[in-house]
Amino acid sequence: MNRTDAYLPASVWTFWDAAGLFFGGLVGSVVAIALGIALNGGEELGQVTLLLVSSLGQAVVTFGLLAYMSRVRGSGSWDLDFGFRFERSDWRGLLYGMGLQLAVTLLVLLPMAYLLGIEDPPQQDVADIAADASGMFARLGILVVLVVIAPIAEEVVFRGVLLSRLRRGMGPTGSIAISAALFSGIHLIDPDAVFVVPGLFIIGIVLGWQALRTGRIGLAIATHAGVNLLAAIALLLNLEV
Repeated sequence: MNRTDAYLPASVWTFWDAAGLFFGGLVGSVVAIALGIALNGGEELGQVTLLLVSSLGQAVVTFGLLAYMSRVRGSGSWDLDFGFRFERSDWRGLLYGMGLQLAVTLLVLLPMAYLLGIEDPPQQDVADIAADASGMFARLGILVVLVVIAPIAEEVVFRGVLLSRLRRGMGPTGSIAISAALFSGIHLIDPDAVFVVPGLFIIGIVLGWQALRTGRIGLAIATHAGVNLLAAIALLLNLEV
């Protein structure tokens, strides 16, 4: 049987599971921020600290929910339930991701900005925070958030849970396209992300294709990390990439 046709056959997840993971992560983010402000004596948190606290809270809740889902309703194996497995060759995904980010920027986003007459495209909030970060701890924290936490959490939700549900009801092309559309569209929680949505959609297509081709999400996580790594380096160095 083709691996694409047998994508995560043990998966039992629903669209509500994917939505619950996403919104549960948001709740965790809000709670973490509230706790952080309380521990800071009621004072507002700095932008970098806010990002780190928010991301940590989101990750803790997301991974906690995944552990609960796998143990109570799944097989107990993150490999079988979410395709969460890495192979030695997956390190190449970092290179794939960096190349993908560069290609999307040069072939999609920059021409789009030129055609629309946009000289200074809006940046996502996280981009502004990264560009303004100073100090080794702040920069390291941002790298961990963008290159480790975000790729793992987003790939498990969108390719491990959502894509597996979509694939049970439709062919590979439709399931990849819908998961990529939701992946890119959900970033509009930050209105300034509107300009990069077309690029995120293309990236989502590639990540979905990798997941279906390999039957797991390890390579997609590494590629996603590579995409974010190049963007993070450019932002931290204040480069226009």
